[in-house]
Parts: sequence; structure tokens; C-alpha cells
Amino acid sequence: MKEMLDNIAHQWRQPLAQINSTVGAIDKLLYDKNVHDPLLEEKLQEIEALTKYMSNTIDDFKGYFANNNSKAKVFLRDVVEQSIAIVRANLEENQIAIETKMDANYECECYANELKQIIVVLFNNAKDALLDRNVYQANIEVEIALNDGEYAINIYDNAGGISKSVREKMFEPYYTTKHKSQGSGLGLYMSRKIIRERFHGEINVSNVNKGSRFSIVFPKENLS
Repeated sequence: MKEMLDNIAHQWRQPLAQINSTVGAIDKLLYDKNVHDPLLEEKLQEIEALTKYMSNTIDDFKGYFANNNSKAKVFLRDVVEQSIAIVRANLEENQIAIETKMDANYECECYANELKQIIVVLFNNAKDALLDRNVYQANIEVEIALNDGEYAINIYDNAGGISKSVREKMFEPYYTTKHKSQGSGLGLYMSRKIIRERFHGEINVSNVNKGSRFSIVFPKENLS
């Protein structure tokens, strides 16, 4: 796995650097021509954010297997908002609304990059379910709760829920309901593995209201 990740990282570096270089050249050209377009500037910033995320993602997973990641004190709202920033354009393109209910003061010391990746996995799973079922007024909701010394990051969708047979298998490695070209079946498996081993927590799934709820639950203190 480490060798494979090293090869992927090597292949990613040059094109990512070229993309960022191109964005910088466009930004300079606009400045030289005294062009100020807020929408264009926003899109250029999105490109930079996405390429940075792609670069960080491979580093974070390499670090996970090397077992040398360090914790950082973060506000959970910031972690969630950074995750939303990664998927926002894709959600908007597919007319999927996203709503949040988060306390600004919820803070913990944790592996923030890995948590962000897990949240992105859950966002993308929700998006795929909503698109697959062609849901009218598709919606994803995120909330952060603190109960009995445990944080819960709850992600809801209105895609109609998940069958019991799928819920029983969805965290198994290589299990996927998607076409092979669309998913490896490792996203949820790796996410639960990381939450259990790094956060001493759990990822739970249940059907609620008009859809499903994924809950990332972990203790507020004493994360090793």
C-alpha cells in the first residue's frame, strides 16, 4: 500500500504544480490588464483549494500508514467547513443544497486532516445516493453535537434511506453498490478504521425521516 501511494504521489506532483502555475499566470495576467471579476477570482481560488486538497490527501494517507501523523487543536466547525469547500462546487452543479448547524466553540485536539477526508467521503456518498435516486430538492444537512463527553458529527440526506442488507455490509472492504468504475468500496471501510484506531470512536448509520444519518462519534478528550 505504501509503495502504491508513493507512486501515486509521484504521478500527481507535476500536474498539480503545473495547474497551480497556470492559475498564478492567469491571476497575474488579470492584474496586469486591471481586470477585476469577483466570480473569476472565486473560481481561481477554488482551483487552488482543490489542488492543495489533492496534494494534502495523498500526504495524509501516506502519513497514516507511516503512523507518524501529529494531532492539532482545531474547531470542529472549521474542519467541517473546509470539507464543504471541497465538495461545494460539485453539489451546486448537481443542485444539491447543504445546510449546517454547528456551534463555533466546539474544539478538540485530533487528526484534523484525516477527519476532513472522512467527512468528504460521507458527503460524496450522500451526493451519489441523491443523484442515483434523482431526489427532488436534494439536501444534505450537517450538525455537530456534544453529548456526555462525546462529539457527534451527523450528516443527513433525504435520499430515502438505506436498506438493512446494505447497512449490514457497507463498512466491509470492497463492498459497493456502485459500478466498479465509480467506487472501490474502500471509502467507508477506511473511514471507520481511522475513526476507530485514531479517534477511539465509531461511525454509525441509521435511517431517519426521509433519508439516512451517518454519525461520526468520538470522545472530546484523550485522543491518542
